[in-house]
Amino acid sequence: MTKNKSNVHSTLTKQLSGALYAAPALEKGLDILECLAQGPEGKTLLELSEALGKSSSEIYRMVEVLARRGYITRQDDGFRLSLKMFDLGKQFLPLSDITSIATLHMHELALLTRQSVHLSMHHDKRLVVVISVQTPEPLGFSVRLGSHFPFRTDRTSARVIAAFQPAELQKKWIVELVENAKPTVLNPRLLLKKLNEIRFRGYEQVPSDTVNGITDIAFPIFDASHMGAIASINMPYLKQRDAQMTIAQSRSALKKTAETISIYLGSNLA
Repeated sequence: MTKNKSNVHSTLTKQLSGALYAAPALEKGLDILECLAQGPEGKTLLELSEALGKSSSEIYRMVEVLARRGYITRQDDGFRLSLKMFDLGKQFLPLSDITSIATLHMHELALLTRQSVHLSMHHDKRLVVVISVQTPEPLGFSVRLGSHFPFRTDRTSARVIAAFQPAELQKKWIVELVENAKPTVLNPRLLLKKLNEIRFRGYEQVPSDTVNGITDIAFPIFDASHMGAIASINMPYLKQRDAQMTIAQSRSALKKTAETISIYLGSNLA
């Protein structure tokens, strides 16, 4: 009898270990978060229900709970993701390390150059701004903390991060850059040539294709893994009367800050 019970228990254990457990409520919540993460625009309850193929009544409670817990926020155009998941992510050790180390140096850089500066990382085919420091000037241009963009060829950070990768990973990311890109972009062969130029130069500096009058300057950030750039530190340089440092001087200061952060993260740049 005992042996039979043992056999039954063993059979059930094997069956359960291979089972796919269903958690419909959790999956609805994750679907909502992933849907809202696809773009910065808010979505109404109706738009969410249409995008997810579910009725408004079916997801209403879930939306209310996510809003109450602070994962999404209500705005005039519907619901948007909050920064709560980003804040939770910062508690993860690698991200915590880079933010605690880089933030002070980036504030010092902003005070010196009178320019804003931000740091971006690659995640799930997107660029995510994990640190953003505004210019101390009354007027300026900055990129909002937590902003995320497609990882594609027209993003300065994307090109810089991809330029400083081992060959095999770079091949993978070139495919990703091209797949996410706009129709008028470099083909993979020309893109590789462009990335090699960035790597040889050590940085990227180009007029912004997003905002007129801004020059994007970006350097790679490295850590102790020696596996390639883990981030890109960017300065959207804006020439204005009270910001006295030239673009060349600001680029030099940005380079020094990138090297300092990398060394504190364990890179052997020194």
